[in-house]
Amino acid sequence: MHSLRKSDAGVNKIEVVYARPHRSWAVELELATGVTAADAAEMARNAEPFMWVEDLDFVGLAVWGKEVPPTYVLRDGDRLELLRPLPVDPMEARRRKAEAQRS
Repeated sequence: MHSLRKSDAGVNKIEVVYARPHRSWAVELELATGVTAADAAEMARNAEPFMWVEDLDFVGLAVWGKEVPPTYVLRDGDRLELLRPLPVDPMEARRRKAEAQRS
């Protein structure tokens, strides 16, 4: 795992965000160059305010809205988004809405 020490050469500032329908959390981390999205997500999980989020559950990672693999190497200024599971499949939600409108 990579260090959070500011003295490391090549420090990148990364914002990590997690959102639920009525609340969101964010933390800025200073990470050594070469840190992956999975590493940063784990570091954020153990940092304020994420350590206080009950049932912090994410199923994917994105950088600026574009899904990335856990091995994606973060760059200075990246915004890492922790993607939560969808409560309902979008196709199923559209089907239910169409049925309700027909009724």
